[in-house]
Amino acid sequence: MIRDESIREMFSEYEKAFAALDVGANARFFADSFISAGPRGAIAQSKAEFFKLADQAAAFYRRVGQTSARILSADESPISNEYSMVRVHWGVTFEKTGGRLIEFDVTYFVSKAGPRPEIIMFIAHQDEQKAMQDLGLTVT
Repeated sequence: MIRDESIREMFSEYEKAFAALDVGANARFFADSFISAGPRGAIAQSKAEFFKLADQAAAFYRRVGQTSARILSADESPISNEYSMVRVHWGVTFEKTGGRLIEFDVTYFVSKAGPRPEIIMFIAHQDEQKAMQDLGLTVT
């Protein structure tokens, strides 16, 4: 459960934008600089870079046939007054998988130091590229 109302609202809006494949809208939830991490490594990037790549990311998800995305559960663990860790369990469907939800986890570190919460880091728990290949959504 997400206890902080502002973080709960942020993830509600984030979910809507992700479901609509509006990656550019999702960029507004990130800090000016943030870290993306997963099984293949980590990179630091700017919000400006994220915006530049937003159209490519949305086109990729359309190309693999994403049809829906929703948060199945979200749990907040406050770290301090200014920071929280939020583990989100996502469910996504694709044209090729029909109504079967493909589930995955992402942990987000959120700053509450400014006027609105911002994602300063996220860690994808699964290898998205491998998962897409295993589902036959992409080729090697």
